[in-house]
Amino acid sequence: MTAPPPSGAHAIPLPASDDTSPSDDLDDMHQDAIPGFGTDMDADEPARSVHAGRIVLTVLAVVAAVALVGVIAAGAVTASARHGAEQAQAVLRETNTIATRFAKAHKASDLADAKAWSRLDARISDNARILDEPAARLSIRDAGSLKDRAGKANKDTNTLVSAARRALAIKQEADARESLAKAVGEATKLRDGAKRDDDTGTAIDDLTTILERAAEPGKDVTVKELEDLVSRVEQARKTLEQAIATQAEHAKAKRAAEEKAARERQERERQSEQQTVPDPTPPQQQQQWIPQYQSGQSGQSGQSGGTGSQPGNGWSVPAPSDGNGLPGNDPGL
Repeated sequence: MTAPPPSGAHAIPLPASDDTSPSDDLDDMHQDAIPGFGTDMDADEPARSVHAGRIVLTVLAVVAAVALVGVIAAGAVTASARHGAEQAQAVLRETNTIATRFAKAHKASDLADAKAWSRLDARISDNARILDEPAARLSIRDAGSLKDRAGKANKDTNTLVSAARRALAIKQEADARESLAKAVGEATKLRDGAKRDDDTGTAIDDLTTILERAAEPGKDVTVKELEDLVSRVEQARKTLEQAIATQAEHAKAKRAAEEKAARERQERERQSEQQTVPDPTPPQQQQQWIPQYQSGQSGQSGQSGGTGSQPGNGWSVPAPSDGNGLPGNDPGL
């Protein structure tokens, strides 16, 4: 006897009763859910083999795909590592080029600190070895190491180049100040020894003006300004040298003119003296000698108013005049 359905509930129709039991229905359902159950096993064997092969192929394809993805991923990682190393090398190469150009343009003596030069030179040599490494053929690990070393080398190179530039600037300033001091000393010595006149006055004043500026250039002046002062001092000194040379030429010409004028004056004075001074030795009056003939007698001497004679020649010399124009008495006449 079944209990009546609850009030207000719909009645669920029951299947018509037959000779089968509920357990039989369950067995039929299980059998329908299992493929091939209740069929001929020998007839379905090829189908099951194909199905199993497809499953195996599918699994292998999945495994291969996973492996391929892994290979691709590994290759991508390796390529990325190599690319990073190559980029680091490219940056280092550019920095190393700048350092090399600096080293070629200067030498150790141009720097105030010789150690700055030696450190930079050693860094350039190390950079060359890093840049020669074949990044495209390295493993992931080696490529990563190369990238790190190239990055550090680039940083160190920049630091050393900056230090070398500072050492160069210090040396250039010291050299410029030394050159300026030397130029000022030479110009001052020349100016102080120069004689002022119309030829040198302007040059002396111009040199004095630039010397006042160059004597104390100050601490904040640049190397370019120091070099400009050196140039201006030397130019003013050369101008004064030219003025002194002109002064010497004028002085030489003046001396030559004075010497010529003195010679001409002396010549005029000499000629004037020759014209005014009388002849100190007037011509003497010539005496007339009258030859006399003595016949066979020699001339005698020692007589008053007598004449001398030359023996044997027959001639006698008349006696001197007695003042009346006539010769004196001569017994021989």
